[in-house]
Amino acid sequence: MKTQDRSLEGKVAVVAGAGPGIGRAAALALARDGADVAVVARRGPPLEALAAEIAEETGRRVVPVTADLGDLAQCESLVERTVDTLGRLDALVNVATLGGPRSAVADMDWEGYLESVHFNVVATMKLCSLAAARMKAHSGGSIVNIGSLSSTTLELKLSRYTSTKAAMVVASKTMAREVGRDGIRVNVVTPGYTSGEGLDRMFREMAEHTGGDAEELSARAARETALHRHVDPEDIAEAVLFLVSERGRNITGVELHVNAGLWIG
Repeated sequence: MKTQDRSLEGKVAVVAGAGPGIGRAAALALARDGADVAVVARRGPPLEALAAEIAEETGRRVVPVTADLGDLAQCESLVERTVDTLGRLDALVNVATLGGPRSAVADMDWEGYLESVHFNVVATMKLCSLAAARMKAHSGGSIVNIGSLSSTTLELKLSRYTSTKAAMVVASKTMAREVGRDGIRVNVVTPGYTSGEGLDRMFREMAEHTGGDAEELSARAARETALHRHVDPEDIAEAVLFLVSERGRNITGVELHVNAGLWIG
């Protein structure tokens, strides 16, 4: 493998769910490595600002695509727009997800559960299949879906989220077996506690319920990991970049945990 083949120069990537945190970090990492990128999210103005920021820093073409990723027709349209605008599609990174309120299985809002099934499984895998069809035309590509550690740790009252994310992981691994003959790789990156506003908000809410201190709760959670720290969005982006690029050319059907040793197994 030649050194020049290790970058994403001349490639095109889609980052679905390119909001703050992991989505932004992934889009920036891909562009820094040479890819032109379509960034996708629901809200137009923040997305346009993100695209302009990444384009200015990296010199790459960065196209903002406003879309509801739970709408299958819009999933199809965003893939078509990416190919029409940027010429091809070599990589897809699925960051978008739908959480939902905490609830015991016995108290589940089953209509809400179906919404999570649709978004986290049906729409995610539909977008994967649309992207794979385009990648096949260029002799291959790479898909990376973002998983959830809670699907492994099985936290109480999170089954609406964890079961649908677990289904997505199984579907991704199965797809990897199906599309490998077309030169397409499918993997999952599963983060641990990832720094940013979402994690800060979680510890603030925990502190409000327990009467504790949010910073101490965060520090205690970090100490529970093998490396005694939280994960940063850039750590997840580096894992995504490795799997998308030719550096990971023989890795497919894998769930890669990036969690600082919060869970080892």
